[in-house]
Amino acid sequence: MEKGWLNQISEHQTVRKQLCNPALFKKVFFKSAVEFYAPLEINFEVDATNKNFLRHFCKYWNGDPQFEILENISLRKGLLVFGSYGTGKTTSFKIIQNMSQQYRIPELWFPIIAAQEVVAKYNAVRNKDEIIEYYSKGTFLFDDLGTETVGNNVYQYGKEEVFVRILLNRYRNFERLGTKTHITTNLSFAQIENRYGTQISDRFIRMFNQLKLDGPSRRK
Repeated sequence: MEKGWLNQISEHQTVRKQLCNPALFKKVFFKSAVEFYAPLEINFEVDATNKNFLRHFCKYWNGDPQFEILENISLRKGLLVFGSYGTGKTTSFKIIQNMSQQYRIPELWFPIIAAQEVVAKYNAVRNKDEIIEYYSKGTFLFDDLGTETVGNNVYQYGKEEVFVRILLNRYRNFERLGTKTHITTNLSFAQIENRYGTQISDRFIRMFNQLKLDGPSRRK
């Protein structure tokens, strides 16, 4: 890794949002992507299907003010990354996680949990509100939203869309505290609205920067 990467981060943190020079951040991200894919025997490639996404994705995590040029785009919001299966949505976030650990940058850290795992935990405990409360606070990436089953709450609601409650809580925390939520999903915006309702979809516009990552599957 080239000398000066961490120094540039510490120098810029006190005077501006972005961590370092945008070109340097993208270079480090691409290097980390190559390292991530290598054990899987997959080549990291930038092509017509992911080039635009990766440019915006890197700008967002670097805190680059240029990210906010487009209307309704804000560094204050979380990311909603949607697109077809196997395009690298979740992997892109995992690469940011790896950068956070490797270079000790707490600003880039967030937990990742599959949406179905949240529902499984919800189903497994008697006190359902504990799960709702836990996943309503702090930054999280909810992976594969829309693939989860409906929650089972025989004590109060019967069958329940767990993420309706969680996301409504997180919206309130976003408005009051600036709490960020990140999501990956294979659903379109219309499908999200159909499953979770207009109350959720309306709030998504305020909570998220929507980035599309489509194209052929990159999985082997």
